[in-house]
Amino acid sequence: MTFGETRSIQTQITDSLGRFNFNINDEYGQNLKILIQSAKKSGKKKSYHITLNKKESPPIYFDLIKSVERVDSTVLEFVEKNREYKMMEDSYQFSKGVTILDEVVVKGYRLTPNRKKVMEKYGKPNTVIKGKTILEKEKKWSYGLYSVLLFNFPDKVKIERVNEDGGYLRAKVHNADGPTLVVIDGIPVRDHALHLISNIPPSEVSSFEIIENAEHFSQLYREVYPLEVLPPPRGSVIAIYTYAKKGLYGVRKPIGIMQATIPVFSSPREFYAPKYKDSKSIDWLKPDLRTLVHWQPKIIIDSKGKASTTFYNADNIGEMQVVVEAISEKGEIGYQEIVYEVIKGNK
Repeated sequence: MTFGETRSIQTQITDSLGRFNFNINDEYGQNLKILIQSAKKSGKKKSYHITLNKKESPPIYFDLIKSVERVDSTVLEFVEKNREYKMMEDSYQFSKGVTILDEVVVKGYRLTPNRKKVMEKYGKPNTVIKGKTILEKEKKWSYGLYSVLLFNFPDKVKIERVNEDGGYLRAKVHNADGPTLVVIDGIPVRDHALHLISNIPPSEVSSFEIIENAEHFSQLYREVYPLEVLPPPRGSVIAIYTYAKKGLYGVRKPIGIMQATIPVFSSPREFYAPKYKDSKSIDWLKPDLRTLVHWQPKIIIDSKGKASTTFYNADNIGEMQVVVEAISEKGEIGYQEIVYEVIKGNK
């Protein structure tokens, strides 16, 4: 199954060597999420060890000898126009009282019902580790969620063994005051079930989050250790969210199912183009000195071999160059350069 812009479901029987191959529609953007389900010939689900072949990029060779060459006149003019456009944009923004900021990175946090319930009870998380990140760090010799955390996130969480003779693994927030308690999908894990957490498959974890100095900690402590008379006043909470969303006892790795992502084509570049159709009077005061006035990466011709597109010219006058590249259904390529002139109009 694929979960891109157009979802698809395909089936196939492996060959004698266990190999399979699926043809997937063209997808653009980030990696494509896929799900592979395996079964025996009889149709009964069974887990097989599935390995996805990685596409190897061809080696790139280039000349390391640097050379100084005269800049092409067209390129030079393009750069000069861009520099002029940048100076105009900056001066116009500052004159209107606009402050230009440096790059701002906005990180999103999907507030699901379980997350909302946990945040309202215990507070916002200080650390969020995505399940995808945990799964990527899982090794063949890993033996559950805590083993992955033990070797990859020692600065976030401390994994210690309770009872040296066998025992079980227990998690504690690194350098935090007080004990650490665990809630899974918003459900507190009682003391008699703590040993089950370490065996949760990393593939079933959607998020691992740490809440330091959690609110209402004493109340949660009484739920986890009902026989304790004096609960500690403060501590931390580890919130684990699973894809099943049913708590510790609802976590069960499905038989014969593998989740993964595969690379896809990058999205086409987009260039700014003003929309003068609904412009205001103030927009006409700002000069339009764009160097690239139109970019359309895909135009389909009709049965007569014709196609059309529309765009606004900039305020630059003089010759404008149009570059058209084409490819036929048979793979034949075409290229043409056209020049037209923009003249100053009368108001």
